[in-house]
Amino acid sequence: MWKSLTRLFYGRGVYSQAGSSSDDHRTAYFYVGNTRAPSNKGAHRLRDERGRSGVLRKYRNEDITLSLPEGKTLRDVRWFSVWCDDFSVNFGDVVIPNSLDFPRPTKIGQLAGIHDVGSDQIVIVDAQTLLIPNFNYDGEAPDAKFWVGRGAKPSPQGIRIPDENGKETPLRRYDKKTIVLTLPGDLTVFDIGHFGVWCEAFTVDFGHVRIPDQINVPPSLKMLGISPQVNTSKNKRRTPTRAPQGGDKSDEGEGLLGYFGQLFN
Repeated sequence: MWKSLTRLFYGRGVYSQAGSSSDDHRTAYFYVGNTRAPSNKGAHRLRDERGRSGVLRKYRNEDITLSLPEGKTLRDVRWFSVWCDDFSVNFGDVVIPNSLDFPRPTKIGQLAGIHDVGSDQIVIVDAQTLLIPNFNYDGEAPDAKFWVGRGAKPSPQGIRIPDENGKETPLRRYDKKTIVLTLPGDLTVFDIGHFGVWCEAFTVDFGHVRIPDQINVPPSLKMLGISPQVNTSKNKRRTPTRAPQGGDKSDEGEGLLGYFGQLFN
């Protein structure tokens, strides 16, 4: 099964005999093109998931991520194929329809509640990432946490969400700060019905927003095993890299939103 951002392919359970000892598999490559049928004529050969340009190895039920060539998006291609150059054989392809509704970051409601909890419209960046613009909270409650759960409203059965630095301690004071939050583990926005600020000790809702039931956002970069390299310099390009382990994300808000704006336009 293949999912896609406009410049990335994400394949789950990929299986291929390419790279085996059989001669008819020795020159198989990933290709994309905009011709009527797959071919290596006028098409673009893709690097593999490791960034290599050589012949494909053997795959057995693997999840991989591929990038389109610089300057190309899925709007520029009609198909994706595993193609054998030596024998001009299409080993398998996926057609990309013109009507494809690309998943993209989606704005939902804004926080407004007690203890000065508030924000601008929250952006669901992907299946596991929330961007909270201009988040405000007075920091006076003893046990306030970022909180998600099933259903329309918060409850004690919800799930604690680490703050922008990965900590689960009571929230500090925020004064119109843009922050990025990541849902823990395998939890996604498709599993929850709300997000908000909750006092765990006294079971009080400080303010929350609904998560729409039908939302078309991409898989998270954490799920894909990559992460944007945030760089605020106008002269340097933001490029996807392997996901870092930990790190302070308190200043990534604007950079991450800018990265996804480029990716989905």
